[in-house]
Amino acid sequence: MTWKNSKGFTLIEVIVVAAIIAILAGILVPMIFSQIDESKKSRAVGDTKSIMSSILTFKKDMGKWPISNLPNGCIENIDMLTSTGNSPNAFPAGWNQANPSTLSEHLVNANACYPNSVWKGPYMAGIGADPWGNSYMINADSFAIPANAVWILSAGPNGGIETTPTDTVPQGDDIGVRLK
Repeated sequence: MTWKNSKGFTLIEVIVVAAIIAILAGILVPMIFSQIDESKKSRAVGDTKSIMSSILTFKKDMGKWPISNLPNGCIENIDMLTSTGNSPNAFPAGWNQANPSTLSEHLVNANACYPNSVWKGPYMAGIGADPWGNSYMINADSFAIPANAVWILSAGPNGGIETTPTDTVPQGDDIGVRLK
């Protein structure tokens, strides 16, 4: 075997190819992660709109919001509605967390407190966590306060709710829709 006739890559050619691959990776990796972040935000927007649609259908059927004052008194003073997932790590002033209830108890399962003649659910197949593993949150006590907005929110990437019931648009990195 003679080395004169063997063909191969020179060290410079290998370095040039490695540099090109490194440059492409440096450009593509941030773009890919940006797309992943955008897809999470899009999913959160879609989920909040779906929850809003389900709550509006519930109200149309039941004649009231999924909060308190049911004829048989089963549920009293619901302050906050949540989906499954971790509780957000922060809440601003105005979010009453004293009496939470799950969205599933109102929109997915035929709660014994609701008359079967008017509850036409399930209004959603299921309500999971937001893309960051946190619960979707609704400040349900604001249904009874005309000056306050009712928000359906994802805490966003930072995991904390930053929108108050009196805000007109979501604050910080919160993702959501205003129901009322």
